[in-house]
Amino acid sequence: MKETRGRSETRADLHADASLDEILDAVESRLGALVEVVKSLNAENAGLKAELASAREASEKHGGTAAALAKHEAERAAVKARIERLLKTLEEPSSPARPA
Repeated sequence: MKETRGRSETRADLHADASLDEILDAVESRLGALVEVVKSLNAENAGLKAELASAREASEKHGGTAAALAKHEAERAAVKARIERLLKTLEEPSSPARPA
């Protein structure tokens, strides 16, 4: 009877080992897939960081351009106003009515 018990324990052990191997294989497979996903996400993240840096650089460049344009437009408006004042001043003395 000990022999039968030994055989059944051996079969149970083999079955348990097989189940454990299957479980470990499944875990290893899933872990490998997750590692690939992480690698892919890291690569995508690096690309997005580069794209963001480029966009920030372009934004700063265009922001500087926009500020310079606004400054020039303000200067132009100031110069135009000054010229209009000078023209008005020049026109005033020449416009008095002449006696006939």
